[in-house]
Amino acid sequence: MPKYAELPAFREQNFITEADGDMLHREARALAIQRIEESARTEADFENVLYWWDKLDANRERKERDHETGRSTVPPEWGAYELYLSDSPSYDMILRRLMLAGNFLDIIFDHPETIHELVTDADLSKILKELKPHLKNMLYYLFLRDYSTLEYAESIRQSDRNIRGIRETALKKIRKLYGGILTYRQENNLPMTLDEKYFLENGVRKKKEK
Repeated sequence: MPKYAELPAFREQNFITEADGDMLHREARALAIQRIEESARTEADFENVLYWWDKLDANRERKERDHETGRSTVPPEWGAYELYLSDSPSYDMILRRLMLAGNFLDIIFDHPETIHELVTDADLSKILKELKPHLKNMLYYLFLRDYSTLEYAESIRQSDRNIRGIRETALKKIRKLYGGILTYRQENNLPMTLDEKYFLENGVRKKKEK
């Protein structure tokens, strides 16, 4: 999350108002968090408090890791090959970049069984974690390793048609479960990103503009 990216959401929920006047971003954030904590009454309110603290902690920890490694995210000065600085990197290139930057978590969890560790959303991570092993394996190779359904089908000696069917069933299940979570967030006025709102309304992820 970019620095102080949470402020618009705080203003939208009236935790920061025009009556507060001009103040530094860090002061506005501290004031909003204080008001969120003080106004918490219901279970949903306290979940909102935890949501924001978790989000701010994740951002703080990321900045600390970047500071500790002392390296840029695309480090040509550390001897990265031009191949790994492509504008359209493959998954292996991305892992290589992370390794050169001193970030090894994605490399450690680069396995079908731990695919849930590769996403940042806790609810989505839980959904992936509870999938059956053969579904995790399929999602890993189709979406991370970029196998075609035919290539994956041949690797496990099944038909392309069968893999396509299993893929669609798995995606429908994930979308349904995640849609339910987003609906809960919306009904309880919990913060949501624009992409999450788009997914809830359309059932698919918003395509990035080229």
